[in-house]
Amino acid sequence: MRMKCLSFFVLMALVPILHAQPTNGAVYWSTTPPDCSNLNQSPVAITNTSGTTIGYSCYVSGTFVWFAAGGLWGTAIRVAAPASGAIGVNYSFYDTNGKSVSLNLKGSYSASGNSVKFALYANQPVGIHLLGATSDAPKYADTATGSVYAVFYCPDAPTCSDVLPQLVYSALPFKPWSLSVPIAWDDVVWTQWSAVGVDDGNTRRVSLVIDNEDTTATSFTVRVYNSAGTLVGSGKTPSIAPLQNLGNGSYGPGGTYGALLSEIISTKLPSGVFKVLVDGGSSNCAVEMLQVNGQSATTLQVAYDSAPPSNSGAAAIRRSKLRDLRLQSTPRTVFDPLPK
Repeated sequence: MRMKCLSFFVLMALVPILHAQPTNGAVYWSTTPPDCSNLNQSPVAITNTSGTTIGYSCYVSGTFVWFAAGGLWGTAIRVAAPASGAIGVNYSFYDTNGKSVSLNLKGSYSASGNSVKFALYANQPVGIHLLGATSDAPKYADTATGSVYAVFYCPDAPTCSDVLPQLVYSALPFKPWSLSVPIAWDDVVWTQWSAVGVDDGNTRRVSLVIDNEDTTATSFTVRVYNSAGTLVGSGKTPSIAPLQNLGNGSYGPGGTYGALLSEIISTKLPSGVFKVLVDGGSSNCAVEMLQVNGQSATTLQVAYDSAPPSNSGAAAIRRSKLRDLRLQSTPRTVFDPLPK
């Protein structure tokens, strides 16, 4: 199952606008509309530079809920086209308030801007390195943070189902950390998520990022349970910005909030392992968590969960068709081949 909520470290419906480009390079569309029902969506039309429809693609979309680029941190995004077919790739970058941000990039694709778009042939891999904010070049002394929204276009549903990008954080050479996190897919969203960690306030620390995936600004409740399953602390995040209403029936990305767990929970954290529950009530979210143990660090497995019952009964939990909010079934123009 593809997970929609992830976790991160704080120690330190987007509608993609695809500019007209030549119809050369990898062909990630079908000449007839493919069956995209397994992805719970309809195909989108692909047009050439003159606006003529030349084919149709299925697509999958999701969010990397946190990037850290500049200062001590570097972020890379890696993906490869499946053996079954070519793919079109669209990455867009946003700050913690869900506003578009310009980054400098290097690696397989060197550029500056708030998005990158390219096509990959079957089996072709790509690695994009986020250096930092364009405004902070060339030293990148400050760490730019935010989220990355990704859309992958494919000639058929099975090819889209096999697309599996990853984001890698690195603090080398200052810290021996290289941390890989999966994408939070739009088609699997939830309101409560949990993970197990250890935080002694010293060398072992837990931190997290919450990405608001709802149309309402929300303050999320974070609860901690000790090894006996007893609630020992709770706290609330600041209000996190909602998905941005683009005014055309679609929504752009929401805001993200990252902090050490101890910055959210004011009471002393329990010794040994404990459970962290992020509760959005009726609001969807994506969550990342990170466990630091001295000089080592790892991302934590984050699982679906349910909020504890209240006087009014269990909190309503729902899945929304987030993809329907984030992407419209309007034509997309062809992407260039990946620069060599």
